[in-house]
Amino acid sequence: MHLVTAKALETRRRFLRQLAVGGAFYSVSGLLAEALTLTPQQTQGPFYPLAKNIPLDKDNDLVLVDDRLTPAKGIITYVSGRILDSKGDPIRDTLVELWHADDGGEYVFAANAPRNPHSDPNFAGFGQFLTGSDGAYKFRTVKAGLYRGRTRHFHFGVTIPGQKTRFTTQVYWKEVPHGPDGSVWTTTNDNDGVLRGVHDPEQRAAIIRDFSAVPGGAAGEQQTTFDIVLGLTPVEQPYPNAEDGVLVIAGVPVAPLPGGKPRFKVSVPAQAGYSYEVYADPTMGNLGWAALPFATGATDKVDRNIHTATSEGTLDLYVEKPSVKGFYHVSFRVPGANLGTPGERRGFPGGPGGPPPPGFGGDGPPLPPPN
Repeated sequence: MHLVTAKALETRRRFLRQLAVGGAFYSVSGLLAEALTLTPQQTQGPFYPLAKNIPLDKDNDLVLVDDRLTPAKGIITYVSGRILDSKGDPIRDTLVELWHADDGGEYVFAANAPRNPHSDPNFAGFGQFLTGSDGAYKFRTVKAGLYRGRTRHFHFGVTIPGQKTRFTTQVYWKEVPHGPDGSVWTTTNDNDGVLRGVHDPEQRAAIIRDFSAVPGGAAGEQQTTFDIVLGLTPVEQPYPNAEDGVLVIAGVPVAPLPGGKPRFKVSVPAQAGYSYEVYADPTMGNLGWAALPFATGATDKVDRNIHTATSEGTLDLYVEKPSVKGFYHVSFRVPGANLGTPGERRGFPGGPGGPPPPGFGGDGPPLPPPN
């Protein structure tokens, strides 16, 4: 197995530069040469992380967390694609979430702790991305580990404009998985209970992907392309009194905290009940790629990555990362929209982020769940 080394720091820089150049991953021609197959909706699973389990650094790089120098263990894996409607048109301003088990098969989810103490402390466990006009997304992470009852898989959550709940699905490796001792894993693509629930052969094939070597990448790095095709219709959500219905706002340099990093103030014309996130936006709104943590006071420490306004008026958000050309994309979620927290499902205590009941054979690591 290729383990990530400190060279991942340079790889991260290269990864982010790739996202900043051009503002798109693909051209439209060629992608729609064959008939589109709707991506099947699958269970969110009981281990979508709780808000307290997700690091402040919840961008699209799950390999390095915050400013740590130690990368996550495992095989570096890139997954990219586009969010499309049933006609093949890209959907912009789509929130794409990715979460999965670490190299050892542990989720970061924990009901009674900040995060699962058995999980890799250097693995983010969760990332998110906001699509631009081309509908493209990209994540850098590690190959998902195996755990009892499941074949190897990633979880995806997709929330398109106008939808208040996330569409969830999973993507699988086209492989026969092997455990740590080299033997065939007890659960494969052929007998995985969640994957077997997809009865349409074309839909099933669409979520089982080949992972190939990254050209020019470090030894062992893998990649795949996974386009998510939705039968949902996006609904334009123009922001009140904002030009073009979007919030692309210049960051104003302000004094840093004592001994701290440079800070930039992003002033948002807030609406009561709306929730806000800040993205570094290197292409003036075409491709948002890095969700940034922020503070809500000039002398406060950076402590959040989403904030719900309680009243109308100017809301000042303070970030510590410069954005190319000095502009930030402020994403808004309307009242009642998905805020990245799990909801009730099938009577699980605490919703799908809570532990499964005893004997549950679905998606989750060995019982009892890690806490």
